[in-house]
Order: sequence, then C-alpha cells, then structure tokens
Amino acid sequence: MRHALLILLLLATPLTIAAQGPVALCTEWVATVDDSQHVVLRWNVSPDTRAAGYDICHGDTFCLPYVHVNGRYDTSWVCRDHNALERNSYALCVMSNDSNYSALTPKFGNIVLKAEIPLCETTVSASWNPYSGMPSGIGLYSLLCRIEPYQDDFEELYATDSTGALAYSFIMPDGATRVYLKVRATSKEHDLVSYSNTVSVERRTVDSAAFVRIDSVEADSINTLVLVHIPIDTAFHSGRYTLWRSLDGRPWNPIATFQPTSPEFTYIDRDIIPYRDSLHCYQLSVVDGCGMNPHYSATLCTAVPKPHEPDYYIPNAVVAGDADNGLFLPVVMGLMGDLYELTIYDRKGMQMFHTSNPDEGWRPGSDTPQGAYTYSLRVRYNDNRIKTHTGTVLVLK
Repeated sequence: MRHALLILLLLATPLTIAAQGPVALCTEWVATVDDSQHVVLRWNVSPDTRAAGYDICHGDTFCLPYVHVNGRYDTSWVCRDHNALERNSYALCVMSNDSNYSALTPKFGNIVLKAEIPLCETTVSASWNPYSGMPSGIGLYSLLCRIEPYQDDFEELYATDSTGALAYSFIMPDGATRVYLKVRATSKEHDLVSYSNTVSVERRTVDSAAFVRIDSVEADSINTLVLVHIPIDTAFHSGRYTLWRSLDGRPWNPIATFQPTSPEFTYIDRDIIPYRDSLHCYQLSVVDGCGMNPHYSATLCTAVPKPHEPDYYIPNAVVAGDADNGLFLPVVMGLMGDLYELTIYDRKGMQMFHTSNPDEGWRPGSDTPQGAYTYSLRVRYNDNRIKTHTGTVLVLK
C-alpha cells in the first residue's frame, strides 16, 4: 500500500499533503562520479525532525521509484547499476515516519565528459553537458587534467562559469603517453561539488615496425667508409627510418632518412674524416605511420682505423678476351670514396669505357684491336687531394 502511495506522490505536482503537514525538503543535493566511476548521489540531512528516510526516483520523462534510503542521517547512495558515461536524471524527496512526503527536488544528474584525439593528430578535444538542478546554480566548471608521465595528480587546465563554453581543446605535450581528464562543477553558494566521469585518451596511430635494429657496422679502411647493415620490416611500409651517427662520443646527428622496401638495406657512410674521427657509433630509429612515437635500436659502434696512405697500382697490359688476365682494374688505396672516374680512349681519342665505381674495370673483348690505349684516372684521396693519373695500357691478343 505504501509503495502505491509513493508512486502517486512522486508523479503528482504538487504532492498530496497529509493532515500533519508536509515534511521539509532538503536544501542541498548533488550527483557526482566517484573514483570507481559510479554515479553517487549525496544530499544534506533534512531539517525536519520527522524525517525517517529519503526516496529517490529516476528517469527523464517519468520520475519512477528507484530506491528508498532509510534513516534521517543516511544521506548518500551509490548507483552501481547506472552507467556514468550516460546522462542520468534523479529527483529526491523526504519521507516522514508518519508517511508524509516532501515535494520533489528539481531533477539533477551526473556530468558526462567526452574527449578524443583524431587519428594521427595531437589535439585533444573535450566537451561536457551542463549540470542542471544545482541549488543556487553553477559557480564554476573546471576541466582537470593529469598527463602521464609528467603529473601525479590532476591540475586545472580550463575554467569557466555557466555562461562560458563547455568545451576545450589543447595539444598533447611531446613525450606524453596518455592524458586523463575530468570536470568539476561547484555551486555558487552551497558547499557542493560534482565530478564527471574520468576519460583517458592517448595518441592514435596506424602501425609500427615489428623490429628496429642494426645487424652490423664495419669499417673499410681501404676506401675510407663504413658499411651499416640494417634488416627491414617490409610489412611496415608507411614508416620512415632515420639513421643517426655519433663520432667519438659527440652528439647524435641524423645522416640518412629512407623508406626501404627490401628486407635488407646497407647504408654506405662515406662522410669519414681521416686522422680525426675514430669511433663511429650508429643508431636506427623509426616512427609510426603517423610520423610520431619514434622507436630506437640498440647502438652499434666500429673503430675506423687510420686509413691507408694514398697509393695506387695501374696494370700496363691486358690480354683481350682472357678470363684471368683480361681485366684492366687500377688498385687505389686511401680513397676518400666520393670521387673516382676511370676513362679509356682508343688511339683516335674515342671513349671506349667509363666508370665511377672503384670495383668496376675495363675488360676488352676478343674483337678489340691490339695496341695501346690511353687511360685517365681521376680520384680524391683521403688526405683530400684530387689527383689525375694518365698513361697507356697495352691490349694484347
């Protein structure tokens, strides 16, 4: 019988008043969200000494009975069956021990905060609904933020009164891994505070390399260069790899950026300064598909020995068409590596052969006429001198 009467009382405005008079309504009430992300309702003790408990109703269209809280001094309820990510509407009335009821409070509910970072971007956008039913109105909204790994607690990021924008955007700091946000609303006159749900957001990317490493580095003292051998995750097509170098413990500098598609990649570091740099250290980094969140390989180093003294040997004869003695290939030691030009001319001055590869030589065919041919070899040595060597080579049959 009492429950039927309660439903009628909650749905009717004004409520039916018993002969002994209505019970005094609470003056303060609030809906908030606790650290466990549960909606929590709180209110002050009814000033009416006849108060025996509190009835809470729930719903936007119809305020239907939700729970009865016994006892004048029991002034809170945890709504564990209500989703804190959805807006919930409540109203409260006081019940006396002689079954009289107060009027309903205005409807009030929790604040729902939403926040997101678009794919590949760093701007966090947050917005929340206005809090309604706060006694005396809202004095201030504060957007609170905690940034990992820089902050241990929430700090105020943005504040506005009820006339300001209930939205805020900011750029996620470099190096931040995750951002936690929540909204705090305070009453103008009463000591009431409502918190929204807590939202966590992180930078969103598309993919990342399965492995980032350097297999080996090796110094070539003859040609004064370093070979850096890198295995590549070919499934990771959209990423950009960067090779870094440190010379003799000095700061790291990027020396190459590439997007390889083959499973093996060898970078030839020719930027070697003889007689000064000795320990060359290399590190590989790769960013994700959004160009963010770099990952670094382990460091590999090689000691570049003192280069060979500039020297050369040039054959004076070759046998045309012979597999063993038919290659004209100068042997040059102490090359800088960035300049090598070998050209062969016939007796009329016509170019017969040209290369810029120190490993490639001239192999005259069996139909090449016997006789003397002129060569020109232009190189840069590791002492930075540029020399041009000329002479003749005899082609024998």
